[in-house]
Amino acid sequence: MAIRSSAGTGVIVSLVVFILISIFLLVMSILFYSGKTEAINESKTMAAQLDEYARPNERNAEALNAVKDAAKKDRKSVLGFVLDQHNSMKTWVDGNPNSSVDSIKRRFDTFGDGTTLYNSMKNMSRQLADSGNELTSLKERIAALQAEHDGLMAQVEAANRARDTLLAAESKQLETYRTATDEHLGEIAQVREKMETASDKLRDRYTDEIKQLQDEGDALRHDTVGLKSRIEELEAYRSENRLKPPDPATLVDGRVIDIAGSNNQVYVDRGQQDQIVLGMTFEVYDDASQIRRQADGQFPRGKASLQIIKVGQNTSTAKITRSTFGRPVVREDVIVNAIYDPNYKFKFLVHGQFDIDGDGRPTEEDAAYLRSQIENWGGIVMHGETLPGDLDFLVLGVTPPDPPRPAQDASMLQQQDYIRQKTIFHTYQKLSEQAQNAKIPTLNATRLHILTGGTGL
Repeated sequence: MAIRSSAGTGVIVSLVVFILISIFLLVMSILFYSGKTEAINESKTMAAQLDEYARPNERNAEALNAVKDAAKKDRKSVLGFVLDQHNSMKTWVDGNPNSSVDSIKRRFDTFGDGTTLYNSMKNMSRQLADSGNELTSLKERIAALQAEHDGLMAQVEAANRARDTLLAAESKQLETYRTATDEHLGEIAQVREKMETASDKLRDRYTDEIKQLQDEGDALRHDTVGLKSRIEELEAYRSENRLKPPDPATLVDGRVIDIAGSNNQVYVDRGQQDQIVLGMTFEVYDDASQIRRQADGQFPRGKASLQIIKVGQNTSTAKITRSTFGRPVVREDVIVNAIYDPNYKFKFLVHGQFDIDGDGRPTEEDAAYLRSQIENWGGIVMHGETLPGDLDFLVLGVTPPDPPRPAQDASMLQQQDYIRQKTIFHTYQKLSEQAQNAKIPTLNATRLHILTGGTGL
């Protein structure tokens, strides 16, 4: 009985111990499982955070490995190394490490074509090179003008010295004349009274002779009409058998071969070998059919005007000095300058006074400037008051007035001035009529200005 009771107690103790061990193992299993779940969640969180910085397919890329090596060499983290490089690049490009890429692009878009910083800098470099070429050309022109200015100043100084010497001699001579004038004033008054008396007598005496001479003048005028008709016939015959100058409508002197971009510059197919000189101007038309005289005798204005700023061997660079809205200069546009021709030197007869500077006062100095411009641009200036047989163009200045006949009691100086003005008027009319009869193109200052691409008038 006692033995059985001890055995039952042992079983109960063993069972209690087994139950306690089972409970302990269950508690430990629950604890280990809870730790594993937290570790898995933490691993997922860290993996998600890692994906924010590098995708799984990017973690083994060569570029990332290169960044890792560079960061390790600088003893930095990968993110710290990338941020330092990013801020250094923004500081180098924009000067501000806090700028965004979009703000940097917007700032550089104003200097380029909106694609890349490299293209922007390339365009600016090309523009700088063009500006340098233009500056070099302008410096050469300034040097030439300075040399010309120094020569002119030397001539002016020599002329001033000669003028001072002449004025001193003239002043001395004038003093002698003044003394003689004072002495002879009384004698002159007496002689004038005698001349007026003699003039009255002669007027009465020669009234009949004057009438006879007037009749003879009428007869001579009648003969002159017949001779003029004969001269017109001979002029017409000569015009039919002389070489005519080309029609201004066909005076195409070159073409636009390319556009330089946004610098208002173009390239033309004429250069140094074609006698092009720096500063020459041209008028631009779509084609040659537009260069025709209008009903009022004027020529139509082209759509643009050019001025040569750089001369090459076969081509030249020109700057657009005047343009028309909506009609841009394009390739194959024709250029015109009535003075210039690449293969022929036109002959010009420049007559009269001109108002080149637009101050309302025609002068001989402006006419001399026009002659020098024609010669500088390759034309030949003819001289004289008659039309040469090989003349190409007659350039007439402002029409001189037809002076009224002076009164009968006009002084000698007034009569001489009347004769001078009358001669100028008749010479102008005669040249205009001869050019018209001989079919020689006649240009005034305005027509020549338009057909040479001028922009000042």
